[in-house]
Amino acid sequence: MSTSCPNCGSQNLRLKPIATRVCGGIGGVTAGIAAAKAGTAGAAIGSAICPGVGTAIGGLAGIVGGFLTGALTGAAVGHAIDRKIVQTFHCNDCGHDFAA
Repeated sequence: MSTSCPNCGSQNLRLKPIATRVCGGIGGVTAGIAAAKAGTAGAAIGSAICPGVGTAIGGLAGIVGGFLTGALTGAAVGHAIDRKIVQTFHCNDCGHDFAA
């Protein structure tokens, strides 16, 4: 079954990334917090290699890596929710937003 805009009948549609954005943000923040705690391990390793600068770089790498991993995982889950459950579309021709 093909989805079309109820306003103009166009099939030039895109899926609105509502859950993708929400889940990506939540995943990034929660993983960033967890990574900040785990970043102390990266800081310890960096400190052993190069005291001072290595501590900062190791800790920062742990936080950024955790944030990116959480954000990407959350966005993937959110995209699946958008595609299977939410199904909110935007018509690229007339600008109408609608749920399928």
